[in-house]
Amino acid sequence: MLKRTITGVIMAGFLFLILWLTSFSHFVFDGVVMVVGGIAAWELTRALSNPEGEKRFSVILPAVLIAWLTSYPLAFFFGYMGLLFATLIATVTAFIIFIFTAKIRIEDFFATVFAVLYPIALLSVLFVLNNEYGMIPVILAIAIGTISDLFAYFIGALFGKKKIFPKISPKKTYAGCIAGLIGGAIGGIIVYLIFELGGFPTLVRFSFLDFFDDSVGATVGTYAAVGFIIAVFSEIGDLAASRIKREVGIKDYGKLLGSHGGILDRIDSILFTSVCVAIIMEVIARFI
Repeated sequence: MLKRTITGVIMAGFLFLILWLTSFSHFVFDGVVMVVGGIAAWELTRALSNPEGEKRFSVILPAVLIAWLTSYPLAFFFGYMGLLFATLIATVTAFIIFIFTAKIRIEDFFATVFAVLYPIALLSVLFVLNNEYGMIPVILAIAIGTISDLFAYFIGALFGKKKIFPKISPKKTYAGCIAGLIGGAIGGIIVYLIFELGGFPTLVRFSFLDFFDDSVGATVGTYAAVGFIIAVFSEIGDLAASRIKREVGIKDYGKLLGSHGGILDRIDSILFTSVCVAIIMEVIARFI
């Protein structure tokens, strides 16, 4: 637990550095996401590769590379429609490889399409959020996913006894699950205190303060409620990653972050919280 905590503190410091640098150019954050997403995609392709050969790997890699390399420019110019284009281009690429390579099995093709969607398409949502709304929605997706996971981990380790989904995630408990949801609400308030009220320098185009005439109470309540909702998606993302790992027979996607596992182990919740935030922002943009 001590090693996990130290690694977590270092990663948090690195994140704040990136957020500060993003105040000078939003491309800084996008560049970091490109690197992180590339590593995560690599980790998943290794996890999905069958043990007896390179067949599945050979069909996954080209399609995943095309999806990742086209997602950012298409998202930058066309928003969510650009992400759809990138996904379709990669899927067609996988189809072409599958059609003309007789030894590639149908399950290899479906594994490729899955890898294009997870993590590529889900993580690429952060590009659109950053480009259209600035860093506040992005920070919500990242911070609440992370803080919810921390609350679930520590409270579950200290007080959790009864398992909630033992066949999917053996360590997840009822206490940890509830703590994760509470942590999401607290995480939302922390984001408000640091980035709205405290004015930590980063790229801000959207602010919940614009909707409540600078009413602190209303804004805090909004952030807490939004944080709670996002935390639900965070826990779904964590369970999804656990289910995949159990299916392919691995404990972690990688060892790059030591006791935290691989990059994909750390961003599994964020993949789903980013989608939740995107939905929230679309509702606000269209109806509020």
